[in-house]
Parts: sequence; structure tokens; C-alpha cells
Amino acid sequence: MKTIQETTNRSPQAEHPYALDRGLGYWELTFEGRHATFKHEAGASYVAFLLLHPRPQPTHALALALDARTMFSSQAPGAAEVILQRYLGLDYAETVRALRRRQHALEAVLDDRHEIEPVKAEVLRELEGIADSLRQSSWRSHECARKCTRGVSLAIQLLLAHLARAVDVEGRPHPVLQAFAQHLEDYLLIPSGRERKQDGVQADAISGWYIYSPPPGVAWAAGEGLS
Repeated sequence: MKTIQETTNRSPQAEHPYALDRGLGYWELTFEGRHATFKHEAGASYVAFLLLHPRPQPTHALALALDARTMFSSQAPGAAEVILQRYLGLDYAETVRALRRRQHALEAVLDDRHEIEPVKAEVLRELEGIADSLRQSSWRSHECARKCTRGVSLAIQLLLAHLARAVDVEGRPHPVLQAFAQHLEDYLLIPSGRERKQDGVQADAISGWYIYSPPPGVAWAAGEGLS
């Protein structure tokens, strides 16, 4: 992987020692105060979400894919991204997630002892419709979830492989991108592998749970291209 340019223009996020911003077909990276760019690929979206929204608990690949798509909703996806999203079934998965949220909200209405009975009766009818929709959804299939897990995991692994082999315009190992790749290996992939241990046995590489555990003092800033 070669960078588009050796250093990025000075922008608001560039003042932060750790920052990410997405442009049209590329990413601007600030790592340890040094700047570089690299071409966009699907794995970058997933990694960016994990870095910009660190959580104390692991995130499953399906939730990660949906959250990353939401973060980039203001940007039109490229043809490759559209194909990938269709392959992963994210449109159907997003519909299911929306139904689940609506279901939880309606259940809260039923639990409200101050709500009047006519309203609860209407809520029950809507809940029955949601239940029917969820029963008919293809996302009840474990194979759909496994497909999404494999797709997200492969995309992340490919990104790290490309960054780890990145070179500058003179063909030498790129100091910023390769250092960034090592950072992701140490603080994303390795911690995620620990989280996937079950009964003391390491799970397979595509178990699909991810967590970013940055070292002290590392916090990522988002540029204007990220919502």
C-alpha cells in the first residue's frame, strides 16, 4: 500500500496527536503527531468506529457493521461498499434492529402502570405485528450472522495487512502507517483475541467480537468527514 501523499494538509483534527478523517476515497491519519493518508477500504470504517467510540465491552461484528454504516451515513457509499453491504445483509439487519428498538419502547409502555388500557391495547396489537415481522426475517438465521461476522473480520484483517506492508513514495517502509498497523495489532486485535477466549481456549480468528483498549493517554479525534 502506498500513501496518496506523504503528509496531509493542516486541518482541525491534525492538531490532535491521534486523529482520523475520511475523504473521498481516502483517509487522513494523524498518529503520534505524524500525518499520512491511505486509501479507503471497508475495514477502515470498522476500525475507525472502534477507535473513535471505545467501549468497555466487546462489540459484535454485526453491531459494528451497522454502527459504522450509521457513522458514515452522510457519505454516499462506493460501488464496492454497496456490494459488501448487500452481501452482509445490512439493510435487513438494520430493519431488525429498528424493530427491536421499537419493541423495547412498546414494552416499556406496557410496564407503565399509569398508562391507560386503550393505549396498552393498541400497543399489544403493534407488538404482535412486530413479532410476526421478526419471525419472518431471514436474520433469524445463524448463517446470516456468520456471514456478516466473516465479512467484517476479513475486512479488518485485510486492512491491517495492507497497513503493515505500506511503503512511502520511495518504496521504503512507511513509518507512520506501519506504526499505526502495529498499534492496531497491540491494542485492538490482541485484546479482542483475549475477549474471545472461552473456557481457557482461544476461539477461532473470526469469532467476531472486537474491543479497542488504548494505552493511557491515547484518545482519537474525528475529523469533519465523520459524523
